[in-house]
Amino acid sequence: MTAVGIIFSEIHDHNLPEITKKRTLGSVPFGGRYRLIDFVLSNMVNSGITSVGVIARNNYHSLMSHLGSGKEWDLSRKFGGLTVFPPYSLSSGAGLYSGRLDAMKSILSTLEKVSDDYVVLADCDTVCNMDYTDIIKYHADKDADITVIYQRKQVADKRLNSTIYEIGEDGRVNSAFVGIAPDREDNVSLGMWIVNRNLLITLIREAIAVGRLSFEKDIIAKRAGSLKIYGYNFEGYAVKIDSNSSLFQANMDLLDSSIRNEIFKKNNPIYTRVRDEAPTRYASDVTVKNSLIANGSVVLGDVENSVISRGVHIGKGAKVKNCVIMQGAVIGDNANISYAIIDKHCVIKDGRVLSGHETYPFVLAKDTIV
Repeated sequence: MTAVGIIFSEIHDHNLPEITKKRTLGSVPFGGRYRLIDFVLSNMVNSGITSVGVIARNNYHSLMSHLGSGKEWDLSRKFGGLTVFPPYSLSSGAGLYSGRLDAMKSILSTLEKVSDDYVVLADCDTVCNMDYTDIIKYHADKDADITVIYQRKQVADKRLNSTIYEIGEDGRVNSAFVGIAPDREDNVSLGMWIVNRNLLITLIREAIAVGRLSFEKDIIAKRAGSLKIYGYNFEGYAVKIDSNSSLFQANMDLLDSSIRNEIFKKNNPIYTRVRDEAPTRYASDVTVKNSLIANGSVVLGDVENSVISRGVHIGKGAKVKNCVIMQGAVIGDNANISYAIIDKHCVIKDGRVLSGHETYPFVLAKDTIV
């Protein structure tokens, strides 16, 4: 049983407008030294998937720079390996695609050329450490057409659309709902699916013929009765980055050692692009509490409950608390920042005060000067 991977790099960019204004969602920094795409890509590689396609859409230059040839993920190969597909939609001529099904229309020839039995479809906005090998085996044992990966939980942000599955005792998906989730615990999609390759090719051809765009609405929801669609409940840690609040909270979760150990497993590591930088320098009189600080930074002020990326400069007398500070940002002397996401290369001048809230963090877009 072999599988090929397809990653959608930019399905939910509109939910994080400040963060994705100059980049695709897949290249959003996370955890001090990673990008969001690192997690799903590493999960595929650790599961023995050696042929992965990434479907891009907008602002994907930083994503291509990060991925390079795929060497860090052992995907720089003569056969298979990593391929980044540029954006194109058959439905709108040379325009951008709308939805996952529409996105896959342009890679139909690629799917027809490979010989793998299954296709693992995945968004890049779910942070987790997942072994697809077990799920593919479950899919094969059930003789399923499609297996949806979900988690039993309550949706945190009721303002956003979610996909909810109704699943029978035998594990079969009876129906699917796409919209605002009710205020209760449900079977919430993680944006990952296992599909029989030949079936997926047929579905894409049908979509081209009749103008279908959405994999979830037009296939999962409408054809749950005619296709053998099963659900797989992932019980490990997983969080979808679908808002500024979820990006903030997921970074804060990393300050919990039990969650860190579940995401960054020794036997299933999360790979990323390697950067060689000097160790972080700390002033002798600063206080640093419960924080993750990447290499290459200079810390001359106090830091608490924060995630600090590479090459950040925190000025003398500054106070940084409950913050996510991305690469190359400069925090001026005596600045006071709390509950904030500070994007790459931002400059906060001396004495500035910026504050948000745990549920609504202050967000400073990339390259901004305050």
